[in-house]
Amino acid sequence: MLDFFLSIFSNPGFLPGLLCGLLLLALALRYQQIPAGVYGFFLCVCFGLVTGFLGSYSLLLMLALCLILGYVYIRDRQFAAERRGFGFMQEHESQNLLVRVWFGIRPIFSALARNSAGMIGFLGLIYFLVLTLVAPLQIEYDGSPHIERRQEGARSLFQAPTKEFPLGLDWQGRDILSHVAHGGGTLIVTAIQAGIITTIIAVGLGAAAALLGGIVDSLLSSVSNFFLTLPNFPLLLVLASVINFQSNFSLALLFAVLNWPTLMRAVRAQVLSLKQRDYIEVAFALDLGLWHITVREVLPNMISYIVVNMIFSIRFAMYNIVGLVFLGMVPLKEPDWGIMIVDGRKQGAFSSPDSIWMVLVPVLAIALFQLSLVMFTRSLEEIFNPRLRQGL
Repeated sequence: MLDFFLSIFSNPGFLPGLLCGLLLLALALRYQQIPAGVYGFFLCVCFGLVTGFLGSYSLLLMLALCLILGYVYIRDRQFAAERRGFGFMQEHESQNLLVRVWFGIRPIFSALARNSAGMIGFLGLIYFLVLTLVAPLQIEYDGSPHIERRQEGARSLFQAPTKEFPLGLDWQGRDILSHVAHGGGTLIVTAIQAGIITTIIAVGLGAAAALLGGIVDSLLSSVSNFFLTLPNFPLLLVLASVINFQSNFSLALLFAVLNWPTLMRAVRAQVLSLKQRDYIEVAFALDLGLWHITVREVLPNMISYIVVNMIFSIRFAMYNIVGLVFLGMVPLKEPDWGIMIVDGRKQGAFSSPDSIWMVLVPVLAIALFQLSLVMFTRSLEEIFNPRLRQGL
């Protein structure tokens, strides 16, 4: 237990995180919002500890983000307790620039602050963004075997986390932290590409089928029904075995081609419902054009639904990529989270507590990224729906 506390105190991010949290507590005392300050204090300390091993730039970036979000969270709690309206704006006209800017972006951050799960998911996504973009610049990739790191009496090069190697060593004595820092970018970017392409195809075809109707609707519905009858993952395995992927974008495009029908039918149903609204009928009567009706009248009323489904498409694509890597159907190279899981299984990482970290760390990284996506969707409805923000 003493070693555990010593490792916390020796973490380079503990002291900056503690100071950041104390600053938020002081702000909370000033604005009489103690619960919000306590929440921000623990958030800063936790993020300071987690990002302490990633390097100075990532640590400063995350702590600055915690300070900004903590500040607007505390001020939002104060604003919510006071009167609203034009008089309130006049009362705060003399405040600093940050407060005036906050009034402009307040609805978005208020929606995040109001929903704790959404805020945690948002911070989780920011953390993984820093992990994949900043951490590779700070942590050198350890790709060569290191026989000299074998401990006395050990039967393999596997090693549990230590102060020198916070996430342990893999079967070749390489630093697992470097593989985690460098291995998430390809997986996350490919999954995001697949989710975006899937959403674009589904929304475009679904809106066209619902608004045009007739033979276009029948043809697109028949094509989507055909794709829905195909066994998705087995077909993906077959195509992955015969197609030589030259880039990750081609893999993302394959996911999109196979996964658009489900979302397309859901979008079609939503657009058919909106098509019966008076303002859509007026737009058709005025002959404003299909592009104007789709982009200016239909899609703005579906933006939250579209974004949420895009996020779930990203999750689904990530699982498919990991599944293909695990089965050896995608010629990806190290470093990669999926390859870490595959190599760990092949090299017997499940055999002891010292070696399990090679598999456990990438699994936790994938799971936490997925959890952050799901939790972030909790706030999206409030962000995109003005009627839900009226009470903010």
